[in-house]
Amino acid sequence: MSKTYKIIEVLGTSPDGFAEAARNAVEEAGRSIKAMGWFEVDRLGGRIDKGTVSEYQAKVKIGFRLLSPEELRNA
Repeated sequence: MSKTYKIIEVLGTSPDGFAEAARNAVEEAGRSIKAMGWFEVDRLGGRIDKGTVSEYQAKVKIGFRLLSPEELRNA
């Protein structure tokens, strides 16, 4: 049986660093997306307030497998 995958982009944020921003993106997406299999960080950025970094941002691509109707019923 062949499998089909989809890729989405998500922007995660954190006040603590880039790794935490990427982790937040993946974990938040995982609350509503099943069968996630991989991610890659596409871009890093952030917000500056009064000359200091106030927010880290990670644009993350997440790949997941599209489930069959049977798999969706059993998920």
